[in-house]
Amino acid sequence: MKSQQISNWDKMVHAPFKKVVKFDLLCMGIGVVIGVGIGAYSVASGIFG
Repeated sequence: MKSQQISNWDKMVHAPFKKVVKFDLLCMGIGVVIGVGIGAYSVASGIFG
């Protein structure tokens, strides 16, 4: 009985978990690009420095 519960838990959690991690990394990548863009723009326009 216990192994069945673990199996169902695996199916529910681990399959989508990889997609969630990929989505997280994608969002962080986009966030870094936007952050660098904002930083470069603010330096170029003379707000910081």
